[in-house]
Amino acid sequence: MERSYIKNINSDFIKYMELTNESVQKIYSLVTYAIKEKLYTHSKVLYHNLEHIERTLIYAYWIMQKKHFLLQNEDILLYALLYHDAGRVKICSNKMHGIKGAEIAKLKLKDVFDAKQLEAISLLIKNHASKSDILSFTNGVFTEEEQAYLQELANIVKDADALDRNRLKLFPFAMCNPNFLRSEESKEIYKSSNRLLQEYELAKKKVLKNG
Repeated sequence: MERSYIKNINSDFIKYMELTNESVQKIYSLVTYAIKEKLYTHSKVLYHNLEHIERTLIYAYWIMQKKHFLLQNEDILLYALLYHDAGRVKICSNKMHGIKGAEIAKLKLKDVFDAKQLEAISLLIKNHASKSDILSFTNGVFTEEEQAYLQELANIVKDADALDRNRLKLFPFAMCNPNFLRSEESKEIYKSSNRLLQEYELAKKKVLKNG
């Protein structure tokens, strides 16, 4: 059974990550939404499940706290993270899963966001699966200021995703390489990434034990 574990993570570690009560509640609400929508329920792809999604959301908030980064519209970033691996459920290739995930997000969220916001979410999802870190703006939808802002969001998405690669302990070659992280804040967080995995697993065991 899919569940959210954020509210069961040790409160001292939540404070260490500087996550606010509002951030914790937001992550919980997003994971609950994903369960309702069955975004990852039927995934057959190992390691790309809802638990990975929840941890990337945690990492994103942690990075933003470290960077003192203020979001203009947090839902653009958060929903991009929520849907970033939705394409993997369809067993797409590494390159194509970003494109497929963007298509799924646009379809699911068409009544939630306007066209420009959907385009921003789509760009972030596609870019997370791209070898290039640089967003490609080809349709003239965004101003130069908006492009710079979305590039910052893209870096956070990629780093949040990369930081959770330490879950891939059976595949050491696929684990996070801190040298490729895009900010000094992310590199600092990397030092505690194994601690987050441990605390998350403890929270999961606590929830499952209590039913």
